[in-house]
Amino acid sequence: MTDRLSLANALADAKIDRPVAERIATEILDAIRENVATKTDVERAVERADAQFAELRAELSQKADKTDIAALHTRIGALETRVGALESRIGALETRIGALESRIDTLEYRILFRLGGLIVVLFGLLFAALRYLPPPH
Repeated sequence: MTDRLSLANALADAKIDRPVAERIATEILDAIRENVATKTDVERAVERADAQFAELRAELSQKADKTDIAALHTRIGALETRVGALESRIGALETRIGALESRIDTLEYRILFRLGGLIVVLFGLLFAALRYLPPPH
């Protein structure tokens, strides 16, 4: 909530209408929230994979039966596939985060140019007013 409000305030300060600023802030944060794995998510996935590998190693050391070993190899292969899928998803998320950062940078430059234009216009109005107003007595 604070991040959305801060972003909406920053956009509103940049002379973007308040409802539009709130909508932009909501869309940006929803896109990030729905598509980004947090560091905690990744750490949990790694911990689960490590725990499963440890469990497999323990089972392997206890059992010497070839059937059990073949089943363990199958499970290890499945785990490796899942880890590979997680890594590819993380890569895709990193790509999407990069795209979002690029969009935010673009918005930042647009806001900066608008503020610069606004400052130029305000100074122009100020100097025009000073030029045409009668001098104080």
